[in-house]
Amino acid sequence: MKALWGERSPREQWMLGIMFALLAIVILWLGVMWPLQSAQRSARAALAEATDRNASIRAKVKLLKSLPRTGATAASAGSIDQLIGQSAGEAGLTLERAQAQGANRIDIAMASVRPVALFSWLAALEAQGIRVDTITARPSVTAGSLSVQAVLVRGAGQ
Repeated sequence: MKALWGERSPREQWMLGIMFALLAIVILWLGVMWPLQSAQRSARAALAEATDRNASIRAKVKLLKSLPRTGATAASAGSIDQLIGQSAGEAGLTLERAQAQGANRIDIAMASVRPVALFSWLAALEAQGIRVDTITARPSVTAGSLSVQAVLVRGAGQ
């Protein structure tokens, strides 16, 4: 390489040096800066979408908390596991697990459920006298979905 470089005139060496410097700048821009800026724009868009979803879910939770916790007329008709299974099927939800824990308590799990569908279903259950005792919701693998584990109880709240 030194021999090839030495054969070049000083003018050619300057031109090649400038060319390599410009080439390095272009590679740096296209190979590093552009992908980083694209990733940053994508992350900002994802954050904005997640913030909107969070606000929507918080509003629905507030609405669910404001619902009355009475009205066990329809819920007393059958066992809680049958009622939960039937109402989940009618709402188009798939229960991954539903284990009755006595006559008036059931532990459920759903692998992937849309928040709007989940909270609408829970509101319908509360209208039937079944309330949420505990709930754990985490983002699911499917975008915009939740993975949910909950304990539902028949009867009035505390």
